[in-house]
Parts: sequence; C-alpha cells; structure tokens
Amino acid sequence: MTQRAKLMIAASEHDADMLYASGLFVPDAFIVIGLNQQWHGLLSPLEVDRARKDSRLTHIHLDTPWREKARKLRWEGELEAAAAAFLHEHGIHSVSVPGNFPLIYAEHLRAWGFEIVPCSGSLFPERAIKSEYEIGQLRKVERLTRQAMRAAEQFLAASSIGNDLILRHPETGRKIKSGHVRGEIETFLIARGAIPSHTIVACGREAADPHQIGRGYLKAHQPVIIDIFPRLLTSGYWGDMTRTYVKGKASNDVRKLYRTVREGQDIGLSMVRDGAQGTKIHQAITRHFELCGFSTGTRRGRQVGFFHGTGHGVGLDVHESPRISVRNDVLHTGNVVTIEPGLYYPGLGGVRLEDMVVVNKNGCENMTRHPRRLEIP
Repeated sequence: MTQRAKLMIAASEHDADMLYASGLFVPDAFIVIGLNQQWHGLLSPLEVDRARKDSRLTHIHLDTPWREKARKLRWEGELEAAAAAFLHEHGIHSVSVPGNFPLIYAEHLRAWGFEIVPCSGSLFPERAIKSEYEIGQLRKVERLTRQAMRAAEQFLAASSIGNDLILRHPETGRKIKSGHVRGEIETFLIARGAIPSHTIVACGREAADPHQIGRGYLKAHQPVIIDIFPRLLTSGYWGDMTRTYVKGKASNDVRKLYRTVREGQDIGLSMVRDGAQGTKIHQAITRHFELCGFSTGTRRGRQVGFFHGTGHGVGLDVHESPRISVRNDVLHTGNVVTIEPGLYYPGLGGVRLEDMVVVNKNGCENMTRHPRRLEIP
C-alpha cells in the first residue's frame, strides 16, 4: 500500500489547521507535513529559529535546502516545490490536503507525479473535541466577551434619548452611531489581549439583516443586536456571544419577538448533550417559532424569520464543526458550540441571543453566563 502523507501550505496566522498543528503564529505561508505520526515544519530563515523554540511540531527544517533540491529536480515553483522535494526524498508520492489547498500548488504537484487527495473540512477532525487546555482558553475569551458586553450595556444605560429619539453620547451629548458602541467594545477587548472582528451593533432595520455590522444612528425603543466575537491574541481561540437590547421601552411586538427567541434558546440549551442530533435541536426551535406565529420565508424579496442555523462549533475558528442546523451533525462530549436562534423582520428589526456552551454527557456547561434582558432604561 502506498504511504500517504498530510500536506498543508498556509499561514498559521489565518489558517486554524496550521495553527493547531504548529502552535505558532506565522504571518506568511509555510509548509507542514505529517509523516509516520510525526509533524515536520519547513520554514524560512526568518522563522525557523523561533519555530525550534516555540512550535509544537516534531521536527523543524530550514526550507532553503529543499528549495535547492527542487531546482535540481527542475521543479519550478515556490513552497510547493520545496514540499515536493521533501516528500520525494522520503519516498512519498501521495498526499492528503485540506479542501482549501491552493489549486496552483495542487496542479504543480500533480504535474510532478504526486497524487493529491483533497479532504472535505479540516485535516484534524479531532479539533471538534476540545482538550482541557482548549476549554480553559475558550472560558477565558468568553469571560472577556461577557465583560465587553457589560461595557456596552453600561454605555447604553448612560446615554440619553434626544427629542428625535436618537441616543446621545453620555459625555459629549453628540448623536450616537453604531460605531460609538463598537468602539467601546473593541477598545475594551484590545486593552485586554483580545482582537475583535467586525463587531455587530445593528439597530432597527439594520438588525433585520443578521450579519449587518451596523452603521447608522442608534434609536430609542428599537432593538439593537450586539454580537461580539473576539480572538485571544496569545492562543488564537475565539469567543462568541450575542444580546439584543432596547434603550427605552420596547413595543409589544418587539417584546413578543424577544420572548419567543429567548424561549427558543432555552429549548436549544435544554437539548444539548452528548449524542444529541443538531438537526433535531434546530427543528425544535423552528417549530416553536412557527407555533408562536413567526414564519420563515421571503417577503418582498427579503429573507424573514429564522433563516440561519441554530449554532456552530467554536475553537481556533469562530465557525467550525459541529453545526447545529439542517446538517445532521451529532454532538459529543467536549464540543464547544453556540446556541443562537434569531428572528428577523424588516418592519420590527431583529432579535438574536447567543450563548457558548461545552457539551457534556448529561447536558452542557454555559460559558457565557450573562443575563438576558431586553430593556435598558
């Protein structure tokens, strides 16, 4: 049987599998090869000494000699040529690669006689089951996320409502836009070693689009979705939580919307446990929304209702396996997932609530542990 290696060529700064394998943040692409249950890293002169001290790879190699061997074999290329020379030297001519492996690299390797076997999803399916270290990192970042949400609440509580119903800054008295609240959140996180990423602060009509970052003024008596998902600078693990607020008084329709989403989230949280099927959790929440009169579909060319998944895994990617959605993933002890149902209607706005939990044998541990309250006086 032909021996097959695993091959990745990417920057671990942006690729979760590379970070998982190497344990080292590198901003430029480098080579990692899995061979005989050991991991080899081929790195540039700029990174090789740091990798020898700090990475978790089994063996560290300078890539320069392998580039030279590739040139002698008349393999014209960059990193893929160095990887090919290393594989050739070790008698390997078949490699598994991740689904996002660059096409140009794959074409070159095939032209040089290598078999390329792409994987669907991660090369490390075991990433879905978190170690105690990983769970500790996720608790840490979710604690910061919770504290950042509290800072946003305090900012909204200190703001005033103008005669035009636009919120006013507690210090300057100027009209508040989404960016002002986002600045409070992101400044808090950056000062504590977590990097925010496109924090959502969306009010009113903007909140009816789940991934609208929010750009307009914040208005009283309208729902404001705040979705915070920062990444720890030291380890690369992500947090994720969402709350929906109304500054002032919510209408009866918005209160019903909020109550229904909160009940849906409770249904989802109650069903999370080892062996639970993601589709059944998602279907139970969808069914509850429909029974409460909130249907999903298209109105006037826009998506309305509950048109995204119930949750997703969180780790070195903010969205990773397993999924809690129409995809039939099964939950296992050690998964860290979100439960984040939402309802969105352009006339009302949107409501989403999101907690991050650790799956265990009999249920789950809620890492978020943050109150759900709609109105901020």
